[in-house]
Amino acid sequence: MSKAAELGSAFWQRAARRKKRGLLALAVAAGLWVWLAYLLAAPYSVDGTHQCAALLFRDLAPASQCLQTRTWWQMLGLLGAALPMSVMGVGLYVAGSVSQSLCYHLQEVEYFEAREPSVDST
Repeated sequence: MSKAAELGSAFWQRAARRKKRGLLALAVAAGLWVWLAYLLAAPYSVDGTHQCAALLFRDLAPASQCLQTRTWWQMLGLLGAALPMSVMGVGLYVAGSVSQSLCYHLQEVEYFEAREPSVDST
């Protein structure tokens, strides 16, 4: 195997790994987003006995036993983790996809250049 073929293969493998890491980061981010959506859309209980409406569906004037809301720091922490994880996952996936497309394009160019007869300009 030539040095160029080895470098091309290594480039392709790095691009595939980057793309897989992006998909993994997107899967983790999706899990965090689902968890955040659950905390916002699911009913909760304040003291274990009173059921309170979900934060998204609560009336403007909540019941007196539901004045204490869910802990905001938990939802803010989920948002703070999900947002950068989503951006990182998209970035890695796009970078891997572009690298693979570039590698495939270069292989096609090399193939067609090898098939063309050499033409001298003299």
